[in-house]
Amino acid sequence: MRPDLRVGEQRLRVAVSGSFHRHMERIAAAVQELAALSIRVLSPADPRVVEKQGEFLFVASDRVRSVRLVQDRHLESIQAADFLWLVSPDGYVGSSASMEIGYAAHAAIPIFGTHAPSDLTLREYVIVVPSLTAAVRKVETASRPRRREGILIDPHASVEEAHEMLEAIKNTLTRERGADIAPRVYGELALLRETLALPTFVQ
Repeated sequence: MRPDLRVGEQRLRVAVSGSFHRHMERIAAAVQELAALSIRVLSPADPRVVEKQGEFLFVASDRVRSVRLVQDRHLESIQAADFLWLVSPDGYVGSSASMEIGYAAHAAIPIFGTHAPSDLTLREYVIVVPSLTAAVRKVETASRPRRREGILIDPHASVEEAHEMLEAIKNTLTRERGADIAPRVYGELALLRETLALPTFVQ
């Protein structure tokens, strides 16, 4: 049975870090597993490598081909996430992922992984768990407040999600009767406000 992956009534959000060069297959598998658990992967949403610039790899969900903008977006996604999932099956953490761990630690975003980093300092910031599901359980029970900050570079997805919420509210108001619909409508409106409050970077 899959866990209830919501904090209150809100869908969990996660960012995934690791070495794209050494662990891309494991990163892609983690993204797939997270999606199957109904967790919203903020970055990388689609980890298929499509292009590279020097040592930097661009994936399918990168809407621009700017190293700085892509990395900034990933950092902002970490800040907007409920937790960071670190993929380091052999203990190796590259320079970019090391920076991301530091960024998450500074922003008080919990960092989980099934393997501890080889680096003694980095491992102090990573909570080792037996599985991704175990990490989700820990995040759920922590009851930490949702992060709203972040440049989530996918305005199309945000607009589509908002339209779906509005349609649900419309259906509730026009097709249902009874005193019990008010809490549901107000709950849906709260989720809609949160979605619209997330800033997007329009390209």
